[in-house]
Amino acid sequence: MIRTSSGIAWKQLSYHKVKLAVAAAGVVVAVMLMLVQLGIRQGAIDNSVAIARRITADLVVVSPRTKTIFQSAQFPRRLLYRLPAHPAVERVQELYMSQARWRNPWELREHPISLFAVDPRDPLMNFPGYSSRASELLEADRVMFDGMSRTSYGPVVAYLKTHPWLETEVNLRKVRVIGTVDVGVSISADGNLFLSPANFIRLFPARPVGSIDLGLVRLKPGSDVEQTRRELESYLGSEARILTKQAIVSAEELFLRENAPVDFIFGMGAAVGFFIGFVVVYQILYTEVTNHLPQFATMKAMGFSDFYLLKVVLSQAAILSVLGYIPGYFLAIALYQVATKAIQMPFTMTVERAVMVGTLTLFMCMLSGLIALQKARTANPADVF
Repeated sequence: MIRTSSGIAWKQLSYHKVKLAVAAAGVVVAVMLMLVQLGIRQGAIDNSVAIARRITADLVVVSPRTKTIFQSAQFPRRLLYRLPAHPAVERVQELYMSQARWRNPWELREHPISLFAVDPRDPLMNFPGYSSRASELLEADRVMFDGMSRTSYGPVVAYLKTHPWLETEVNLRKVRVIGTVDVGVSISADGNLFLSPANFIRLFPARPVGSIDLGLVRLKPGSDVEQTRRELESYLGSEARILTKQAIVSAEELFLRENAPVDFIFGMGAAVGFFIGFVVVYQILYTEVTNHLPQFATMKAMGFSDFYLLKVVLSQAAILSVLGYIPGYFLAIALYQVATKAIQMPFTMTVERAVMVGTLTLFMCMLSGLIALQKARTANPADVF
């Protein structure tokens, strides 16, 4: 004879297998929707701040008018070269950024593309494989293509696997693509090019050479980053700001959340998933309680407390959360792969997200069980006679 609350809960749920399957499917949909919405939201944010996270310098100099590095305002390069006068500064480096027009050499159509120009000999940016082609990149009109760019630019990566270079036009100037760098796209950029500052100026002849977008500052080992940052502020005056790398990343994330509807859209999708799961589980548990109301009343007549009935219903809720979470988790991972291929932006599962959605799923089912239990609490033993 089954006496444990979990045993009774399982017997009641599994007696009607179709209802159990429907309830589990509702939880699966809720879990999958929450994981996918939150995953795409975080993936969009992570990819949009990927360039900022690839900075390997300790400090970054920006214009006081810059709100995001993808729409950076320029400041005089001479300000950056004041900083080596500080004993803690090891070296400085300028970074140029802009948007240009890439001509797809197969379709002869132009597409916007982001450009990042930094000295390839020892860049203060983590661009994999960029410095290995330094000698070639210092030649005129040589660039490297982001291997994770969207397909609208043409089969560049496949072509470079069988050819030493690819010739095309950027801003109506002929350039030679000599290799690839895997960085990734973002909400504001479908593709990227990486090149030396001299080649950047060749593509933008009207732009003043002395105007740069970011200044990268590397400090000597053992230097206090925050103290040095405060001391260097006086070197720049009001013409530029100097920030830590983490401050730049945080500012990029804040700008994205405030100016792009990423949080609202995907947060709303996750909330809808939670609501769907809550309604489905509540309906199933309410039906279970109603159908077994005489049995619950009999149990109360036998001396079982309301707390015991609570454990039975909450055990059912916990079982449904497990039955729905496990397949929902693996379906979400599969959808991440589909989204990565379709959007060409990597989406991955994280432990924190998996635990958070698992906790939300359990809470969702438990809340449904608590509300559904109100019917059993009113069960009168006299109803069975």
